[in-house]
Amino acid sequence: MNQKRRLSPSFLIFLVSAGILAGLLISVTTGAASISPTTVKEAFLHYDRTSVQHYTVMSVRLPRAVIAVLIGAGLAVSGAIMQGMTRNPLASPSIMGVSAGSGFAVVGAFIFFPALSYQAMILVSMAGAALGTMLVFGAGTAASYIGSASHTHVRLALAGAAVSAMLGAVSEGMQIYYGIAQDIMFWYAAGISGVKWVHVQTMLPWAAAGLTAGMLLARSITLLGLGEDSAAGLGLRVGRVKLAGALTVFVLTGSAVAVAGPIGFIGLMIPHLTRFLIGVDYRWVIPCSALLGGFLLLAADTAARLVNPPQETPVGILTALLGIPFFLYLARKEGKGAV
Repeated sequence: MNQKRRLSPSFLIFLVSAGILAGLLISVTTGAASISPTTVKEAFLHYDRTSVQHYTVMSVRLPRAVIAVLIGAGLAVSGAIMQGMTRNPLASPSIMGVSAGSGFAVVGAFIFFPALSYQAMILVSMAGAALGTMLVFGAGTAASYIGSASHTHVRLALAGAAVSAMLGAVSEGMQIYYGIAQDIMFWYAAGISGVKWVHVQTMLPWAAAGLTAGMLLARSITLLGLGEDSAAGLGLRVGRVKLAGALTVFVLTGSAVAVAGPIGFIGLMIPHLTRFLIGVDYRWVIPCSALLGGFLLLAADTAARLVNPPQETPVGILTALLGIPFFLYLARKEGKGAV
C-alpha cells in the first residue's frame, strides 16, 4: 500500500461530508415510491401527520439513512483500529470473528432471553464480539505453534473464517432446534430496512462513545504502527492502549450487529482506501474512515432498493460483492509475503 499522502485530509472530510448530505437526500427520496425533494422539505418544515409521504420520509426512510451512516462509520473505525493495533492488513470485524461472535450472542439472547430490551441486546452483542475475538486469536495462536511463523496475517484470517463458520453453524442449529429460524432470518435479511427512531436512539450513545474513543486512541495507534517495542520506548502503555482499542471495537461492532445484523467487509475495505488517500496518520485515518464508511453503507443501502424494486435486497449482499474480491486480493498479496 502506497503510504504517500495524495489528498488533504481536510479536503477529503469536506468532500465526503458533502457526499453524505447528498446521500441522505437521495436516500429519503428513493424507494418503492419516489418522493420529491419538495415534499421532503415540507416534511421537515411543516410536518403533516395525516400525510403518508411525510410519515414515510420522517419515520421510515430518515431513521434508516441515519442508522446506515452510524453503522458504516462504526464498522469502518473498528476495522481501522484493528488493522492499526495488530498491523494486520486483513483484520476487520467480519473476518476476525467479531461480527460472528456478536451474531451468535444475539441468537442466544433471542432464544433464552426473548424479552430483552434493545440496550440489553447491545450489551449481549458486545460480549459475543469479545468471545468471537478470543476464539479467533486463540485458534490463530495455536496454529502458529503447529506451522511456521510466516504468513501470520493470513493464518489469523483463516482462523477467523473457521471460527465464524463454526459459530454460524452452531447458531443455525440452535435456531432450528428452538424453532426461531424465521425470526432470526428476518433479523439477518432485514438489515437496516426495518429500523425506526427507537433503534437510532438506542444505538446513538454507543456509537458516539465508540467513535469518540477511536479519536482519542488515534495518536497511540499511529505509534503502534512503529512496532510495540518502539512505541513502548516512546512512553506508550501498549497493554492499556490495546485493551482500550479492543473495548472500542466491541462497542462499535456489537451495537451495529445488535441493530442491523452482520454487515461484512466495510471494516476491511474502508481503512485501506483511507490510508491510500491520505496516509497512515491515524489522527486523520479514524475520522476519514468514519465518514467514508458511513457514506459507503448509505450508498449501498440506497442502491439495494433499486436492484429489484419494490423488493428489498439485503445491503450485506452488495457490501460482500465489493468486499470479497478485495479480501482475496489482500490475502493473495499477503500470501506472497507482501507487507
